[in-house]
Amino acid sequence: MAIVKFVLSLTLPSLWFFINAIFMMVLSFARFFSIRDYKKTKLIEDKEEIQKIGYKNYLTNGILLVVLGIMYFFVNVYIYYKGTNTTIYEYLTYLVALVAFWSIGSAIYGVVKYKRNHMPILKAVKLTNFANALTSIMLTQIVLLDTYADTKVYNSNLINGLTGMGIGIIIVILGLYMIIGINKIRKIDEL
Repeated sequence: MAIVKFVLSLTLPSLWFFINAIFMMVLSFARFFSIRDYKKTKLIEDKEEIQKIGYKNYLTNGILLVVLGIMYFFVNVYIYYKGTNTTIYEYLTYLVALVAFWSIGSAIYGVVKYKRNHMPILKAVKLTNFANALTSIMLTQIVLLDTYADTKVYNSNLINGLTGMGIGIIIVILGLYMIIGINKIRKIDEL
């Protein structure tokens, strides 16, 4: 999906789409490395080594979410003041919504499928997918408001900026939750 969004961002004259596509690519790389680490742990028998890989992956994803959340917040501060100026064809609006709902569905599927598995790596993937779904919802909102909203009635810059800042804060909180949570688990395991 990140590749689809990236290709879309190159075809549309929108800095916002490009920034969002880069955000999705970074999250996709994080998921890729998490899945790679998960496959590595399947080949290892030493429980301590598995824990070490899991903790490192979870912490790395948490730090990444904090950094991306802060960046996302400031991009949306810019949107609040300057706007997005996203004008796209109507059919692309539906494509963006389809991609967003696919992201949401994938995040929900992952949570349901692996709800009983508490391995740090899989938890990291679930939280990263959730952050991805949040940004997809935001992208859909921006496209819908820029395409269909009456600017005399709605201040789409205000709505998009504030919603995006809120999502940025949620992503930072997710990252902090991961960082603080893994450090607590490490301390408990060391006892």
